[in-house]
Amino acid sequence: MAESRNHHYIPQGYLRGFGWKRGKHYMVVIHDFKERKTYETNTRNVCAQRDFMRFEAKGRKPDWLEEEFGKLESKAVAAIREVMKSGDFDGENKNYILNLMALLAVRSPEQRENMREFQARVAQRMMDLVLETKERWESQISEMEETTGKPRSVTYEEVKDFHEQGKYTIEVARERHIQTEINLYNTVLQLLGQRKWTLYSVPGDYGEFITTSRPVVIAYIDPEKVPLCLRHSPGFGLKNTEVYFPLTKHALLVGRWDGDVKTISPANQAFVGVMNYQMIQHSYGLALSSAREVLYHDPLLRLQWDDKVIDRFTVPPSEEDVAQFKANHGIADTPEARRTD
Repeated sequence: MAESRNHHYIPQGYLRGFGWKRGKHYMVVIHDFKERKTYETNTRNVCAQRDFMRFEAKGRKPDWLEEEFGKLESKAVAAIREVMKSGDFDGENKNYILNLMALLAVRSPEQRENMREFQARVAQRMMDLVLETKERWESQISEMEETTGKPRSVTYEEVKDFHEQGKYTIEVARERHIQTEINLYNTVLQLLGQRKWTLYSVPGDYGEFITTSRPVVIAYIDPEKVPLCLRHSPGFGLKNTEVYFPLTKHALLVGRWDGDVKTISPANQAFVGVMNYQMIQHSYGLALSSAREVLYHDPLLRLQWDDKVIDRFTVPPSEEDVAQFKANHGIADTPEARRTD
């Protein structure tokens, strides 16, 4: 059997719930906010990266981990279909779906890059300290020579010059990323299992839920109660938060710490619009839907159902629209108020 190289960090089976079948293929509409374009594509071509889960380990095939997670993903997709038929988010189906959510919450190219940048900043700061004086450098190198038995090959001046020019990139091994994700996965899974979940459903003529390249969203319920510097980084264990996860274009899960558990609840257009707004705002710049026309609230909280979603989230609103928004919400339009916006 050929080795798998095209690894989906969001399963194709899940993505198919937001598209349609064309011949032998499943298609979705992509709304790319970074490239500012909308287009149709096969689910095979989206949310995938070559060798994303490739793991080099003695006695194992490089794609064995991709295959193992693939088994879990297949069971979770089957569980989603069962939940859509029965309307019951419970039992084994619930467990498989929560496992999928935990996996998607910790695994993405963007999160790996964030981790790489953080570790690079730490390593660069450490080098700043080591190279602060020649005496400190000599002490470190002498210790390394004693440990390895290998003599130095460059001088302090050469290393300091190379470091200060910054013409290098610090990489993190893929295996290190995967190990970190698995550790986080177990923690997130436990926290998701402690929440109370409501399944919202919507008929197609009321609009549809979208998904994104970051389908598991955690957000503050009352963000105004949170210090401004912390509003963009809620954790899965924090109170005053809720988690959103679109199951398919016709259903979405909301998980809170308290409140009444509702197996299934009908969603109106306003709710769909708010959820799609939240998904876009918390995405990595890529939304997926079954149509070019999307139901959503725009940044000025107006309910829209059109094909202009990219423009509305990438082009600043006009002064007239902002003024109307402030008037509708009782926001004073004065120089003092504008300085605090």
